[in-house]
Amino acid sequence: MNYPRTPNCPKDLFEFKAIIEDVELTCFLEYSPAEKGSTDSYGAPYEPDFEESMTLNNAYIMDTDVDVAHMLLQSLVDHIEVSALEKFNER
Repeated sequence: MNYPRTPNCPKDLFEFKAIIEDVELTCFLEYSPAEKGSTDSYGAPYEPDFEESMTLNNAYIMDTDVDVAHMLLQSLVDHIEVSALEKFNER
């Protein structure tokens, strides 16, 4: 079957190559920087802190336009997001 090529990475997303179960994936992820939550006048937390993170938007089978992100197990999504964040921070 002839599939169109993987789309270009959209602006503001991070491209990450992953291999899951011998399948090469081109992943597009959204980066969220860490945020310090606010506190009240007594210093008690009013809003929670958020750690920096990556969110998987797309996972294309290499050199195709077949997006399988919605079919991946959550454990695989978590692995891709953590690995992509490590790679992002190496830049």
